[in-house]
Amino acid sequence: MSELGDGLRRILLAGSDDAAELDAQKLDLLVTYYAGDEDPAVGARRLANDHFFLHDDGDQVSAAEIVTQLNALCPELEVLHLERIGSDDGPLVIRMGEKVAAVTDLDDPGLDTGEIDLSELDFGSVSVRGLVAAVNVLLSQRDVRTRFVPLPGDGAREAYVRVGLQEATELMRGGYLEFELPERVLEFGAW
Repeated sequence: MSELGDGLRRILLAGSDDAAELDAQKLDLLVTYYAGDEDPAVGARRLANDHFFLHDDGDQVSAAEIVTQLNALCPELEVLHLERIGSDDGPLVIRMGEKVAAVTDLDDPGLDTGEIDLSELDFGSVSVRGLVAAVNVLLSQRDVRTRFVPLPGDGAREAYVRVGLQEATELMRGGYLEFELPERVLEFGAW
């Protein structure tokens, strides 16, 4: 976020007694920043440079559309496709050519937030987190050093930024990631 001015940077780093309210304010600030000050070209450049992804539960998007959005933030990857392998009830994967990554929801077994209904496609349900984690596996298979890590959400929105392991560790230590343990960062990022 090299273009973030000092005033907005102070707001982003400020503390609050209400953690949920602070997380929502930070997400609002990030949304404003990545909108590019109402200049679509600036916003697109910022999103591409920082590899920032935000999903709002209020948006009516399919899992396939989310995969397409993530793919746009990963120019190192070939075109990604969401599919079942083997049979109609086989494992859900994201395919990149001959390489596949399973879409699992180990981090969100109850699917209580970030759930996307795939019933029209006969995929069942999958979390945004599961899709992002699968893209991380494909980035790993391509030897790309940066991976998506989750920023704290506000219950309705999930945000991810693609960074290197050192940056992810620094964000975690500063309390700016959803994860508090290095093992979780390593696992989610497929490092």
